[in-house]
Amino acid sequence: MNIVLVDSGQLSGMPEFPPVNLPKFAWLEYVDLTEDGVDDRCWRADIIVSTNTPINAKVIKETFKLKLLIAAGDKSDHIDLAAAKKRGIPVCNIPGLTGDTPENAQKIAEQIIDTIHAWLDEKPINLIA
Repeated sequence: MNIVLVDSGQLSGMPEFPPVNLPKFAWLEYVDLTEDGVDDRCWRADIIVSTNTPINAKVIKETFKLKLLIAAGDKSDHIDLAAAKKRGIPVCNIPGLTGDTPENAQKIAEQIIDTIHAWLDEKPINLIA
């Protein structure tokens, strides 16, 4: 399982992400990828997490292993929801939070992992598409 956070620099402070309960996974974290960088770095991701970086139809179509998209915060307009729906990719967010303070960013980090665990247990939370 490959999990890619494309813009950790958008979260205030340096939140610490709890461990993912998987026997084998890769966690790739980038401070701030451009749209081209997302294409280059996410092509084999199973899960993409993005705070504000656009996740466009091209990325969704060409990321062949993609199974889940997470908007790291309340905002999700940077993700092409129609393209995700077309591929049957669930999209979740972290409602009611923005990463503008270290406290909120830490809550977002914890809820991202909770969202991944819920999805793995086939009980997705915070679905928006």
